Amino acid sequence: MTLAKRVFGLLLIVFVSLPAFAAGRKRLLAYYPDWAKDQTPAYDASKIPYTKLTHILHAFLLLDPSGNGALQIDPELIEPALTRNAHKAGVKVMISIGGADAEQATAFATIAASAHLRNTFAKNLHAFLVAHDYDGVDIDWEVPNAPDDTTHCTQLMEALRHELPSPRWLISMAIPSDPRGYGTGFDVPALAPLLDFINVMTYDFTGPWMDEAGLNSPLYQDPNDPEQAGSLKTSMDLFHGIYGVPRAKLNIGTAFYGYEFDNVRRLWNYCPSGDCSAAPSWNYGTYIKQRVNAKGWKRYWDGSAQSPYLLYQGTGGKDGLISYDDPISTALKTYYVLKTRDFGGMFMWDLSGDYDGKSQDLLDAMYAVSALVSH
Repeated sequence: MTLAKRVFGLLLIVFVSLPAFAAGRKRLLAYYPDWAKDQTPAYDASKIPYTKLTHILHAFLLLDPSGNGALQIDPELIEPALTRNAHKAGVKVMISIGGADAEQATAFATIAASAHLRNTFAKNLHAFLVAHDYDGVDIDWEVPNAPDDTTHCTQLMEALRHELPSPRWLISMAIPSDPRGYGTGFDVPALAPLLDFINVMTYDFTGPWMDEAGLNSPLYQDPNDPEQAGSLKTSMDLFHGIYGVPRAKLNIGTAFYGYEFDNVRRLWNYCPSGDCSAAPSWNYGTYIKQRVNAKGWKRYWDGSAQSPYLLYQGTGGKDGLISYDDPISTALKTYYVLKTRDFGGMFMWDLSGDYDGKSQDLLDAMYAVSALVSH
């Protein structure tokens, strides 16, 4: 822990003297959800520090639930100031389609299974990108589940690449941290040549679907994790070492949120009756940050995973654990991804998650490291 603090302190010293990103920089992507405008405090295009980013992925444009290839455009999604401000700062903006929604997954499967619908969808998307001045698309199909989806998913991306040729248009996909255990439809080696980059969702390693209170987005696998659920490192080894995706095409994710597990007394403690389903997620900026060594919570550090967590030690018999990332763990992950392993980029879900009304501590930590290794 002493080394982690020392590294982070040095990064902060360097951070104040860094200019905006230079040419040849590593990617620093931000998922920016349209509902952030309705949060408290509100987060919109005017709040985004564009000079600290290279790409913004605007979430979510939706498929028509019928799966006919049409798009369902929420008027609240359209935010002209986003692309205008981003392009002025030299930042690319991509529209993200889909999300973790069963209805969207069904629509993707229907479209992908038909050559006609694939082409219809690709043309509708092309028209949307032109009309609203986006630079490309991020496909967030969570997740292909039928055996035939494997081929259909690749065919869908082929249709998009044909309609949206490189380098004019950017195409990316959000893919789970370990596709082998989640769905059936991602043939990563076949998809990689069609994409400009892949956003590996290296978070949600544990959560309310698990039996025990664990870490959300650890850098390394903790040997004490009874499920051995994974880590950034294990996912990076999978995508580059086993799937053979070039490092330059891989963006690795971190979380600006965490989970709170009630009635547990230590890390990897099983939830009562083995049921963690009541564990809510909380943003770092408006909930977790206020509880770091405050309000009865005490910060701890998992040295094996290089990840912090909070344990409740106040009065009232609450007992609980909050798994999260702080500026130190975020900086360490970013350095490992971009410098130690020389991967192409780093991203977060989501950009608004660490905003407390004044500052963005986690984004600042990411930017400090990203800018440092890009100069």
